[in-house]
Amino acid sequence: MTLALRLGKTLAELRHTMTARELVLWMAYDQQSPIGDRRGDIQSAQIAMAVLQSQGAKVSFDDVLLDWGGGEEDAPAEDDEALEMLFAGLAGEA
Repeated sequence: MTLALRLGKTLAELRHTMTARELVLWMAYDQQSPIGDRRGDIQSAQIAMAVLQSQGAKVSFDDVLLDWGGGEEDAPAEDDEALEMLFAGLAGEA
């Protein structure tokens, strides 16, 4: 869904216009430079950590990184399920 939001398209539009090869390229790009909101959370945490540490606070990156409830363990499973649905849709169109 994140890719659809970033590209300004619906999931149905992506299913009809994006090839599996392009999706794999987007996934590789996301590993190098996250396209989702997580990137903003990471940047904000880096700034917050620097400001707090400059004032003498002993905080780590994990202390200031926002946790939206699921934690790191749950996020990949949700992403995997969405990707499986997208691949299934792409395979059905071929």
